[in-house]
Amino acid sequence: MRVRERIRRSFTRHLFLKAFALFLAVLLWFQVSRKGQEYLSFQVPVTVSRLPSRLELTRTAPQQVTITLSGPPGLSREIPPGSLNILLDGSRMREGSSLVRLLPSMVSGPPGIHVNTISPRTIQLTLEATVQKRIPLYPQYVGSIRGPFPSFRVTLSPDSALVEGGTRSLSHLKALRIAPIDLSLLTNEPKQVLSVPLNSPANAQFRILSPRFVTVTITRLSGHPHHKAKDRQRS
Repeated sequence: MRVRERIRRSFTRHLFLKAFALFLAVLLWFQVSRKGQEYLSFQVPVTVSRLPSRLELTRTAPQQVTITLSGPPGLSREIPPGSLNILLDGSRMREGSSLVRLLPSMVSGPPGIHVNTISPRTIQLTLEATVQKRIPLYPQYVGSIRGPFPSFRVTLSPDSALVEGGTRSLSHLKALRIAPIDLSLLTNEPKQVLSVPLNSPANAQFRILSPRFVTVTITRLSGHPHHKAKDRQRS
């Protein structure tokens, strides 16, 4: 009994000091484990791959998230600009809006990095059915006609474009304009034929399938010369 009592007293004696020593040991271990680590924060884009056929990703909110990484010293030199992103597998996604939780395993980047935090942790994705639609084309002009010039007629061939995109996005698309025609380059020839590219507007949520170029025919009409801009676009 005396031996047991001595052992019990040896464990309970100066209990506060022993607990404090244990706390210091844990704190020291934590500081040592952190030593030599580099911590970096990045704004990275969210991308979705392997979407089902006939589905369009029309909205990602937000389009970028903030991630915090840790790694060995010199980590910043191992991460080239633009090499990080959040990569989502869209093979099982369906039409409509949904919230997606972001996980560290979704961060695509160089080996040896550790993802500490992602903010925000969820994003909203909107997918729409892919449809095709034929959209009328219209000319647009820049510059000024040099000297007197008679009325003219402008025809486009083809006069419409086949586009592809999400259902809702295309429902708001009523017309497309071709690249601007520089009026200062027009001559007094009875007929001029130009090849003008057809490009998608910036940040467009659709693709132009055809045509890539539009043939513009400018035919001079008989009559008195006109100088007003409104007469330049007579068709």
